[in-house]
Amino acid sequence: MKKYILFTLFVVTPLIFSSCQSRAFSRFTGSALELKLPEDFDRPISFSTGRKSEKDLFYWSKDGSMRVKTYTDWGIMESEIIFVNKD
Repeated sequence: MKKYILFTLFVVTPLIFSSCQSRAFSRFTGSALELKLPEDFDRPISFSTGRKSEKDLFYWSKDGSMRVKTYTDWGIMESEIIFVNKD
């Protein structure tokens, strides 16, 4: 039984931590945090980490609109904001 538990821990733990998008995990492991840029990314405006467990990339898209992509630590419940000019 102990062997089964240890084996499970050794297999599951890396899977859990490999999906984490947290800078704290990056500092702990010494590996770089890699976040995929949105497909419509043209050039950055700003990047912030103001809220806990969230990172916001504010950027110009290829179609000329301003957008915000929110990344979360575990890659779930991420969001996007598109700014539109209503004339």
